Amino acid sequence: MAKRRFADDKHFRRGFSRSGAFTIKEAELLERCGCAFKELDESLRDPIDDVEAYFVSVCRGEAEAETAEQKVWLKYKKLSGRKAFHGLVSNPPKASVTESASSEDDDLDDVDPSDVEDDD
Repeated sequence: MAKRRFADDKHFRRGFSRSGAFTIKEAELLERCGCAFKELDESLRDPIDDVEAYFVSVCRGEAEAETAEQKVWLKYKKLSGRKAFHGLVSNPPKASVTESASSEDDDLDDVDPSDVEDDD
């Protein structure tokens, strides 16, 4: 149980209960326990018992959500766009704008001038 109330003003500016995305019970659960859920999910603190350890495994996708707490946290993560943290995953570099523009120019060079209709 966290010592302060949890809020996400970035994604739910009017609060969880007024967002329309959560039931009253879900909103109260998030406000009451969300800080603890976030700390466990982001590995800011270690689980103190088997219940919290199972919660962490649910957050990582290793187990199915069974309790209301687990389900509401997964729902919150989905609606807020929070992604699971995976330290070993990297994104390939994106092609720069100049590279993509030059490849488009190369495509134009492939046009045969005899295929172009003349409007004269």
